[in-house]
Amino acid sequence: MIRVHNLRKLYRTRFGEKLVLDKVSFELRMGERLGVLGRNGAGKSTMIRLVSGAERPTSGTIERHMSVSWPLAFGGAFQPMLTGVDNVRFISRIYSQDFESNLAFVEQFAELGPYLREPVRTYSSGMRARLAFAISMIIEFDCFLIDEIGAVGDARFHDRCNYELFEKRADRAMVIISHDAGYIRDHCNRWAVLHDGKLELHDDFDTAYTDYKEVIGASLSNAKPSVSHVNRAMMIESAHRSALADDRFRIHVQQGDWARDSKDWATAEQEYAAALSLYPYQRTYWIQHGHVTKEQGKFARAEISYRTAAALGVPEDEIEEHVRFVFAQQHGEDGWYGVRGFRPGPTGNHPPAKPEVDAFAKLLWLVEQVDEAEVLGLIRSHATCDDLLAAMIADQRFAEAHFGGGDALASKLDRDLRARLCCFLALDPDSPAGEANTAGQMIRLLIAHGPLAEWPRSSRALQEQAPMLPADGSRSVSTASSLA
Repeated sequence: MIRVHNLRKLYRTRFGEKLVLDKVSFELRMGERLGVLGRNGAGKSTMIRLVSGAERPTSGTIERHMSVSWPLAFGGAFQPMLTGVDNVRFISRIYSQDFESNLAFVEQFAELGPYLREPVRTYSSGMRARLAFAISMIIEFDCFLIDEIGAVGDARFHDRCNYELFEKRADRAMVIISHDAGYIRDHCNRWAVLHDGKLELHDDFDTAYTDYKEVIGASLSNAKPSVSHVNRAMMIESAHRSALADDRFRIHVQQGDWARDSKDWATAEQEYAAALSLYPYQRTYWIQHGHVTKEQGKFARAEISYRTAAALGVPEDEIEEHVRFVFAQQHGEDGWYGVRGFRPGPTGNHPPAKPEVDAFAKLLWLVEQVDEAEVLGLIRSHATCDDLLAAMIADQRFAEAHFGGGDALASKLDRDLRARLCCFLALDPDSPAGEANTAGQMIRLLIAHGPLAEWPRSSRALQEQAPMLPADGSRSVSTASSLA
């Protein structure tokens, strides 16, 4: 048994003391697998290190009446100047193990090849983690501590890790932490939520997961992360990492994946859409959104999602078959529009996607949502973002919104939309246009700013509208006549 009682851990920082764990208590017996849920920085890894003995608690006690592993995939105990082989030899001696058989296992399992005979300090973090896991399996611990093993290696390596842990050692005790709630659900028989230093124990996963969602506010908050990039290409490339580090995003996609696996297509669509509302440039989940809407027969919506995924960088050959299928369900074989994939260079030359339609519609037409059929038509029929923006400026709704009595000057731009538009249009966020509070102010400043270097067609369209735009936003007689 492992008995943890009133465990506290304080770290001293230059900003003062930080309490990470506060009176944490639990017991763990052979055969029990405790899965710990908690957001980034909650203290999960700290708790694992304390239980392993890699760190000392500030106060409280840890009784170990069974042998306990170091955190699996944790390479902190390695001697970095030694080779992988020498580290295997060193650990084999400490635990009185046969070195030759241990080395054979590690060579076969970790698949490091000649690097096993190189100093560990030359390894990547992934290589160190593979070596640490392989060495962990040569020692038959009673309790294994598992810290984000799902982040190591490829799918085949994960399968082998799971076989070694959960089949060959199914009778052992385990403490498992992971960002993948499904992994914890599938491999644990007890659960806990760590939040604000407190550990809340649960015997039912659904109860634990509901508690987890509540404490991180995923079901209550839909606040959008701010954009901090200078162009659309950088925003796309960073979206994957940013999204997967956001607890709210991960919860939505996790629930979407579970619903998809159980063929609950409507719930899966709802969860993927919620995730994409937070990170509209996370291209992977546009594909998943397309799949689950296709299964419901929502072929236009699926086509929008697939085309958006391609425009954001998913290889066209992975997308075209799906687009052709949903297109054929709507139109047969007539009038095919090709799939446009991401291209490097100025944003104005990128193929448009649904996030651009949504952003431009809020700025130009002052609408929160565009009809699905129109979104699809705009994406299909315009080859570049510049073409799309120019066409939306030329649309009558632009004139009605911005020359129709001051609504544009009253229509607020939220911080995320304003930052995204600056990113698209290569505007300095600290410029007057970047600090515009309303759609009307931004349009007036864009016209006054002059040609947008990366958006020639849109720039011309704006300049053509400029004579119709009253400086004070009121509807003049000449403007009324020109719109009649």
